[in-house]
Amino acid sequence: MKRMMVVLSLVLLAALALPLSAAAAGEGDLLLDGRIVFGGSYTLASGETLDGDLLVLGGNVTLESGSIVAGEVVLIGGNLNSAGTIQRDLAVIGGNVNLQAGAVVEGDVSAFGGNVNRDPAARIEGQITSGGQTVEIPGLIPSRGVPSLELPFSGRSWSPNIDLGTSRVWNLGSLLVQSLLTAALAVLVVMFGAGGVGRVARAAVDALPASGVVGLLGLVAIPGLLVLVALTICLIPFSIVGFLIFAVAIVYGWIGIGLEVGERLTRTFRWSLDPAAAAGVGTFVVSLVANGIGFIPCVGWLAPMFVTAVALGAVLLTRFGRQGYPGRVAALAAVEVPPAS
Repeated sequence: MKRMMVVLSLVLLAALALPLSAAAAGEGDLLLDGRIVFGGSYTLASGETLDGDLLVLGGNVTLESGSIVAGEVVLIGGNLNSAGTIQRDLAVIGGNVNLQAGAVVEGDVSAFGGNVNRDPAARIEGQITSGGQTVEIPGLIPSRGVPSLELPFSGRSWSPNIDLGTSRVWNLGSLLVQSLLTAALAVLVVMFGAGGVGRVARAAVDALPASGVVGLLGLVAIPGLLVLVALTICLIPFSIVGFLIFAVAIVYGWIGIGLEVGERLTRTFRWSLDPAAAAGVGTFVVSLVANGIGFIPCVGWLAPMFVTAVALGAVLLTRFGRQGYPGRVAALAAVEVPPAS
């Protein structure tokens, strides 16, 4: 049990620090041109436009003057500081809304478990619903968002890149750095818990269809369920913990797939690598290839989504690697072997 706690703690730290490949369920623009940020802050610079919705879980949002969000903004477990324009509704759960001079919200503003602090020069065209107080604050000073690693999401190019710029050089560089960091994490995790990661890897291979289906259902159902739990306000902490566990499961599953790929590369090229090193090599290859394919327009998102679905499904089927999934072994055991003549 102590070894498993060490492993999960390492993966949790990575889930908070690394951008993850994950799917989100929803309606409207979020599936087309939205962005989801897990466990980090998000800043939309002056003059920039986000085409779609913005969902931030466990972090703060800063919209600088002249920035535009062409959709809804939903923030769970953090504060919003805005001097920009939100063209649809704004909802904050478990945090405060700070609207500076020049801020515009063309829809409704809802704050549950927090306050709405509004500069007199800010404009809200819809209704205000607040679980706390609505306060007029002259000269409200915006607080700068802290740059952090985040989870970009786009239906055209689903790629977990570090948001360092729009140039290809930055994107490729961030992809390489992310792959190296994920590989280093894989080495540490397998050093402390090779057995659990191995069970996840075998489930991903031996029960590939089942892992894919279960993982896809989990990617759709789990975030939606956790958001519904957060709407009860008093259960917001459980929702945040749930999202963290969800992120840990995805990272853990990617490492399991990386271990399988690393072991196959080791056998193919006759390398002499222990399981931890093999997991590092395999995870690096999987992350680099799958997320690299994610740069391809229109269809590139299918590769990281497929890996993420299989990874999450294998983790769920093995209960975080605590038990083996029958898979191919059970199927072979069910076949009747004729007696030797």
